[in-house]
Amino acid sequence: MVEGEPVNKSDELPKVENEQPIETEPAIAELVVKHPLENKWTLWFYEQKSKVWEENIHEVASFDTVEDFWCLFNHIKRPSQLSYQCDYNYFKNGIKPMWEDGKNSAGGRWLLQLPPAKNNQHIDECWKNIILSIIGEIYDQSSEINGAIVNLRSKGTKIAVWTNNASKENGSNIMAIGRKIKEVLGVQNEKMVYESHVDTANKQGSFTKHAFMI
Repeated sequence: MVEGEPVNKSDELPKVENEQPIETEPAIAELVVKHPLENKWTLWFYEQKSKVWEENIHEVASFDTVEDFWCLFNHIKRPSQLSYQCDYNYFKNGIKPMWEDGKNSAGGRWLLQLPPAKNNQHIDECWKNIILSIIGEIYDQSSEINGAIVNLRSKGTKIAVWTNNASKENGSNIMAIGRKIKEVLGVQNEKMVYESHVDTANKQGSFTKHAFMI
């Protein structure tokens, strides 16, 4: 044998005698299917640390699928776990949670007053149900809904749904949204009021004129 000459000149690797074929499963690529929402939404978080409102609010994250919503929602604190002087704001993407935003300025809000949120799981459940209802677009007037806010203060909690048209001529749609909110929350015996952003901005003292009430 010539030194350096390979023992097996075949191009194939040596085979084990009586080798049994190895069964292999076909590779299956895992396909993750996400369920798109009608709109893209953004979570904003407000914590009062400054007298300047714009310095207290921060954009957290945006989502446009059911799965991405739950990924966000399940990894943040519930309202009952937050400190007072904090707000959660879910708004359609591109709309800031402020009266001055052009898509909010002609609108208003349905407002529900609730007890303080600290360790109150009922507040958490109400907030979750409101958010699911607006991003799930269960309202016949969903195109008029811009977002929702939970406002946490020591004196009490406010849950508000913001709409984009507060005109008296739009009263039937406003009332329909309000009735649906009460149905979603199961608070048929609670009073809810609707305030236009213009009236809220021009209020005298702590009282805002109520445009509608149910």
